[in-house]
Amino acid sequence: MKQKSISLFIITGFLGSGKTSVLNSLLEHMQSLQVGLILNDFGSISIDGALVNQSSGIVSTKSLSGGQIFCNCLSGSFVKIIEEMSLLMPDVIFVEASGLAKPSSLMDIICMVAARTEQRVSYKGMLCIIDAQRYPLLSQSLMTLEEQVVYSDWFILNKRDLVDEAGLESVRKAIDTLCPGSPLVPTSFGKVDEAFVSLLLSGKKEKEQMTTDASSYLGWGEQGRPKSCLFVVKEACEQTQLNKFLAQVSPAFFRIKGFLPSQAGKVWSVSAVGEQYSIQERLLTDAMRLGLVCIHAANVQAEDLLNEAWNSLGESDIPCQIHAS
Repeated sequence: MKQKSISLFIITGFLGSGKTSVLNSLLEHMQSLQVGLILNDFGSISIDGALVNQSSGIVSTKSLSGGQIFCNCLSGSFVKIIEEMSLLMPDVIFVEASGLAKPSSLMDIICMVAARTEQRVSYKGMLCIIDAQRYPLLSQSLMTLEEQVVYSDWFILNKRDLVDEAGLESVRKAIDTLCPGSPLVPTSFGKVDEAFVSLLLSGKKEKEQMTTDASSYLGWGEQGRPKSCLFVVKEACEQTQLNKFLAQVSPAFFRIKGFLPSQAGKVWSVSAVGEQYSIQERLLTDAMRLGLVCIHAANVQAEDLLNEAWNSLGESDIPCQIHAS
């Protein structure tokens, strides 16, 4: 009897591009399939696990935090998790990579996966989520962003509602220059349709076999490796206070996300990308760990900035704690 093949897809995209929203949309179209999920957070705690919509079709969810899956610090654990998950024989395994993923070592890891799973797992490609609004600016200074594009096979051009047609076309051309002929689908709020899901699951990639020189992407570029810290308050805080706090600090960070305490049994779910941020009240669940993961450029004095902004509000005696990662 022919062995069942498990399709492996990796979802990448820079911080705040909408990877989790796209993953949730994909899962909505896969109710009939058995799915394994691996979620990778760059910060010290896992946030995305509490934001992914769970369904009966998800046979296993695993989280890896404190780095990115393509580096030595996590790649071994990543391969081991895929090996263990493959024994459950799902139809598909989705990996949501960190927004700071550097996939130049991708093919070495895929070879390890194939060997360790006795060919049960078949890598089908990488789906890259592009923030249509922020891409032109970020791509000028972050080599990581170009690396993610070059190693990807399909593209979701997210947040199209935030740019005009000229801006959208400019990003299209930039992606096509780096990765000619790859399917690129514009959308908003991370929504994908059935036609794209069918294309993805078919495994048909228009891109030619990758010949990129991985050595071109060694290191992190002039700004160095981004850093992260964990911002924690242990008492309930007001939304007005959080609004003022985020308005001050979020422009200095690549990404801020996580949960802070609200009233009994509830939390504030915080998501900030540059100057844009949102705060929503949610029920507290066992999957949630309190704290905001704050990811920033290496030259940002993050701890001082967060401390000063929180203490300057003058509206609460609630102390904050900041832990460098």
